Amino acid sequence: MQFLPRISIIFIACFLISSAYASSCGFKTRLNFQDGSTGCIEDLPFANHIGFGKSDKVIDVINNTKNYVIALSKTPQCRAVAVSKFIHIGGSQVIPNIAAMSTFALDSCMNQGCDCEVIIADGNVLVDKERLLSGRSLDLPPQSIVNQVALKDKEKALSIQRGDDDRIAALRKELEKEIRASIKNEAEIAQADSPQKLKIAPAIFANRKALVIGNDSYQKVTPLVNAREDARVIAESLASLGYKVSLKLDVTEKQFKSELRTFKNQVLAGDEVAIFFAGHGVQIASTNYLLPIDIGGQNEEEIKDEGISLQRLLDDMHDKRSKFTLAMIDACRDNPFKGSGRSVIGSRGLAPTTAATGQMIVFSAGSGQQALDRLSPSDKSKNGLFTRIFVKEMQKPGISVDRVVRNVRSEVVALAKSVGHDQVPAIYDQVVGEFYFKQ
Repeated sequence: MQFLPRISIIFIACFLISSAYASSCGFKTRLNFQDGSTGCIEDLPFANHIGFGKSDKVIDVINNTKNYVIALSKTPQCRAVAVSKFIHIGGSQVIPNIAAMSTFALDSCMNQGCDCEVIIADGNVLVDKERLLSGRSLDLPPQSIVNQVALKDKEKALSIQRGDDDRIAALRKELEKEIRASIKNEAEIAQADSPQKLKIAPAIFANRKALVIGNDSYQKVTPLVNAREDARVIAESLASLGYKVSLKLDVTEKQFKSELRTFKNQVLAGDEVAIFFAGHGVQIASTNYLLPIDIGGQNEEEIKDEGISLQRLLDDMHDKRSKFTLAMIDACRDNPFKGSGRSVIGSRGLAPTTAATGQMIVFSAGSGQQALDRLSPSDKSKNGLFTRIFVKEMQKPGISVDRVVRNVRSEVVALAKSVGHDQVPAIYDQVVGEFYFKQ
């Protein structure tokens, strides 16, 4: 009978310990800082904010899972948070993989137009404790701090414009030279016994197909200057990589829809598909529309009828059971209907989208951001920032497509920041396996 008092004592002790611990935070929301101390997610400034792409608060998402990763914007001026708690493979299997969840959380956070980093994984804090608790919050800092940061950014941008235009122009010239050289080298070989060069067409792979559209000459909204040249250089690059490319420039609504039908009929199950669009785009009620050059709608309903739904295009590729679809959309420019005499239609930039299994979608800028066509008045490149970086990176051998697009994002972010501009390309990735532009 002596064991009963012992059991009672143990039970009471466990109850007291669990009660004491429960008064601070739950087991799932406990934090382990790098200095050995502990804390609670409930005490973090962003605990009650909605994680990007989720309908629940951060604290609620974490309370419903054992495995999670949190990504947060690096500065309080750019407010973004994202939570990833698992990864879907093949539509049903769930794999709690920290590396995969970290990539998903980081992408979701950066797709809000912020420069982000992973801060917490399964309760382990990966950044400095003081910086997490006091220096970074989704609440805005005092206005004086905001003004100081804005002033420094403005002074930096002015300094670059005054003193560094030559450096930027030289960098752009070198980038364009690399791009053209890479494409040219794919299309030429030297004859060993002749001083002349023999030009040959690059090999075309039956399962690689691409649709490339560039619209500059808008008739009733603001025309553009880079879109056609962006489409041309992308088409050249894809052709050098074995894609059968259909290049169309300045297409009307009727032509746009006809080209999409033709392209859809060419795609076979198992194909690798690339789609590139440069031109005006607009979001209406969280749906993205690509605009033909004769767009002239006076209201949102007319834009929906005359524009091309990006989601419809992606659904078509999914219906055709393409093995891999990469959509590169450089349409994150200013709202073409702003100041046109109409009431404002839609919003600037493109809305977050959803990729089906086997699809990767890349926007030239994050939600609400504007993509740069030039880095400075002295920038003489014929291509926008996003495109010129993309064609350079896609020609590098042995780098998977998902790595290419993330390298593009990093370079675009850095170059845009050098002129005081925020541009973070958005990536929506549901690709299973690895694909390459160039092995």
